[in-house]
Amino acid sequence: MPTLSYVYPYPAQGRADRPTDDDPVADIAIRGCRSIAELYSEALAALALPARVGELRLFIHHDPQLDMVRATVQLDPVWEGFEMAHVSVPTGFAARTPEVRAHMLLEAVHGLLGRLAVARGWDVGALADCRQYVLDRDQEYRWSSGPKISPDRRHEARADFRLTADGYGRVRLRVVRRDDGTTVAFSGEALAFCTGASFRRAAKSLHWHGKERVSLVPYDWVPAVRGGELGLSLEGGEWRSSVVDLMSVRSVPAGDPTLPPLPVRVEGRGAAAAEQPPRIVFVGGGPIQTRAIGRFHDAFSTAMARFASPSGQEWWQDAGIRLLEVQINYASERVGVRSRRSEHRLRVFVDRPESSLGHRDPAPLAREVAAEVVALVRRRTGLGPHPDFAAP
Repeated sequence: MPTLSYVYPYPAQGRADRPTDDDPVADIAIRGCRSIAELYSEALAALALPARVGELRLFIHHDPQLDMVRATVQLDPVWEGFEMAHVSVPTGFAARTPEVRAHMLLEAVHGLLGRLAVARGWDVGALADCRQYVLDRDQEYRWSSGPKISPDRRHEARADFRLTADGYGRVRLRVVRRDDGTTVAFSGEALAFCTGASFRRAAKSLHWHGKERVSLVPYDWVPAVRGGELGLSLEGGEWRSSVVDLMSVRSVPAGDPTLPPLPVRVEGRGAAAAEQPPRIVFVGGGPIQTRAIGRFHDAFSTAMARFASPSGQEWWQDAGIRLLEVQINYASERVGVRSRRSEHRLRVFVDRPESSLGHRDPAPLAREVAAEVVALVRRRTGLGPHPDFAAP
């Protein structure tokens, strides 16, 4: 059985000179979370927590309406892909120092794993060691390669990586004399990619060119974005460093050291989460393979936005069920609206083959189908009329 072993702040942007996210606050948060996630993952892997998937993927957003860091994790069982969590940060997040930002993100990651542990039956107390593991390493992920021995066997070289607050790695070469273990040379630092896995890939390029020069390709993402060169050469009895970076890296703000951390709130989401507020969700559907289906889907999405409007959400509060999920299937051979109910979730499935959509304005039919959804929900729950839809 797989174990949960990796926390991944999505995405890992391939180019350090371009934003990870178009929103500058989210960009800072995603990049600041990478070192925390790599360190937490190292400690998490050692716990060997049984899971259906091996990854907890974090989606990080900027929410100007917040005055705290808010983290939510999906608690419903997953069968493929990854566990999923969201971290929303306020505008003031970017005004903190990198150290304070990292600490807030650590509390979010630790809280998310703790809430997930309760839902999955893991030992919550064991996760305290993961948090302490990050703190003991000053919230900066570091990794060193194994030794590469020179052809004359007098020296060995290693690559020392660190993942900095700007979300990208730095690497330097170190040459050690083998007979007494003395470090005889350090190179300057070169820019590296932003994950522990990329550090390990880059370390494979560590190479001696004869007995007096060693080099490494520091930036390793994909073949098209891979390069730079880091070297140490013995010249005239002295080791000399050479650094050629593939690109520059975008900086992050230094922040105001007088500003304290913001509060961090963690909650579960999904039908399995007791703290999940009652909610209507249109989860989409498909396949959208033709223009006619696409036009109808746009119209139906508009109708579902009315269905899940604030007044619709208020209507749903009296259903006694946490989640109402609606999805539509255009590959079905029949026309209809059906449902499946469990203790905390009502799922509504709309079957609409393309042949049933017609060729005129799709909006009236979309509203009619939405009204059918409302009628079915009322039958299954006993709710009164939806404020935005009449009975069909």
